[in-house]
Amino acid sequence: MRGRTIISRTSAIIGIACVCLLVTLLAFGCKEKTEPTSRTDQKKEVRREDPKKNVSVEEQTNQLVFDMEEVSVFDLDDEISRDFLRGQTIFRDHQAGRGRPGQYPHFNSAEPIHGMISFAGKPVGQSPPRMYYHLAIDESAGTGTGYDRLYFDRNGDGDLADEKPLMPVKDPPKAVLRQNSSTELQVCFESFEMTFDFGSAGKHALEIMTRLIAYKRSPQLTFFPTKVRRGEIEIGGVKYYALLGYDYSVGHPFDEPGAVFLLIPQSGPEDRPRWSGADQLNSIHAIGGEHYRFATTPLGDKLFVRPYDGELGTFEVGPGGRDIQEVSILGSLRSENTAVAVGDGKPIRSCRLPEGDYLPAYLTMTLGHLRIDVSNNYHADGKPRGPGSRPDVYGIKIRRDRPYVFDISNKPNVLFASPAKDKRIKLGEELTVRAVLIDPELDIMVRGLDDTSRKEKKEFTTPDGRKHTIERAASLDPKVVITRANGEQVADGVMPFG
Repeated sequence: MRGRTIISRTSAIIGIACVCLLVTLLAFGCKEKTEPTSRTDQKKEVRREDPKKNVSVEEQTNQLVFDMEEVSVFDLDDEISRDFLRGQTIFRDHQAGRGRPGQYPHFNSAEPIHGMISFAGKPVGQSPPRMYYHLAIDESAGTGTGYDRLYFDRNGDGDLADEKPLMPVKDPPKAVLRQNSSTELQVCFESFEMTFDFGSAGKHALEIMTRLIAYKRSPQLTFFPTKVRRGEIEIGGVKYYALLGYDYSVGHPFDEPGAVFLLIPQSGPEDRPRWSGADQLNSIHAIGGEHYRFATTPLGDKLFVRPYDGELGTFEVGPGGRDIQEVSILGSLRSENTAVAVGDGKPIRSCRLPEGDYLPAYLTMTLGHLRIDVSNNYHADGKPRGPGSRPDVYGIKIRRDRPYVFDISNKPNVLFASPAKDKRIKLGEELTVRAVLIDPELDIMVRGLDDTSRKEKKEFTTPDGRKHTIERAASLDPKVVITRANGEQVADGVMPFG
């Protein structure tokens, strides 16, 4: 949720008067209830990053092995290929080019773009193993004419003067381009090869392309491979296209965390799993009444599919003591090592899931006419979207001997992601206020709160700049009031969730 106000005195103190009335009816949390313990023996877990290590003879016998060929990402359906074309983004280097003559080519632009990138994988020939590669983008026809020359330090020696510039691609594939109303310039440069260390699989060359997008606020350059792994597989009587590649990182072996893995039913891409985490190689998928795990070789040329043979527990949704009969939930959960679907595309009241400690990746819960979207909380007090600011809370504990009931029953809190506690500003400065509604016990954040019995029209603008109007359930956005210490109201307004 976001809001802005101008503070006219440095003594202003932020407070909150109220959060919407319906919120007071809610609380977050869960309960566990006991059921008889089964006699199933505990099985040994398989580490996903090594398809052979710690795998029992029985598992190796039951596992399915499929070949994965290397294909061009541009041969895929445009919608699917976009999952592999997000790209690893460079770091802008505003200090580059100062006091180091001879290490840069002659620039025709008075404002060349400088940056650097450290790939997720280990490029062959690096010393030390992880280092930054420098780059610069020039405007060959002079300042303001458009960036069209990319100098990239492929050998990692820190010298761009000896690099041949990469030129723009005249007709880049449609899937590469991003449509956004704030885009001023978009250029795709020639591809090049870099060789990475794939561990036991040896050295492997990746063909990499770069995309420059100049927004109104700042330019952004991303690197992405032009090849993915693809295979035709069959699991539980269902035929799939399996796809393996990269998204926001480049160069690491495919058996390490971070690989993008898509299961596309051959019946049609519209049937693909879309729950949060479904595109992770270490996700567990329910197919034909069974749960399956996936692994691959470092090079990604073999895909291993194994039935999950560990314990299962029950995950339920409950009304939390409210007089509500219509209760359902849909979405996914995430643990430290995997992700699982809840409902797998259809709202459910209960399901069987692999044992483990989870947090909500994204869940949509329905309580009568009230629809609540929740996820794990990625904010901290005074730190919007602050990764690593605190450990994740895996409070949803799935066990074989006791169902876990998610019932929205803990007392909620308001957390100010901005401003930070005791922040002081000068007279006339602008202060941004971001408040979120959380369950402090499970560290769950409300992403949406809707009344499905009422409709409202909402306008939005698509990335291509066109405006649209849709009808949707009425959002119960909370009202936030900001006052001074003496009670004088400074500002108020509605803050949307998320």
